[in-house]
Amino acid sequence: MVAALEPARSLLWYAAYAFDAAPAEMAYLAPLVKAHLSEVGTMIAKAATEVHGGIGFTDEYPLQLLFKRITVNRQLLGNPAWLRRRAATAQGWLAPAAP
Repeated sequence: MVAALEPARSLLWYAAYAFDAAPAEMAYLAPLVKAHLSEVGTMIAKAATEVHGGIGFTDEYPLQLLFKRITVNRQLLGNPAWLRRRAATAQGWLAPAAP
């Protein structure tokens, strides 16, 4: 889980740096970071639930709340495929979707 999280952390730090240093990159970098973190977060939550077994979904352990929060954020902020399409559109690789 740590091996999956560390590259995501570096990507997030670069996005924070680019917010000030290269604002033109933010149109496509922000959706890419959201997409990657959404996938990594979901993978880590699933793995943590498997590692902890049944206690992962009891009220005694906050893991079930984190898993639910990740799922809701994924629904509200967009799924990874939609976010990657948005980043590709911002870079000019795809035509904007019709409303």
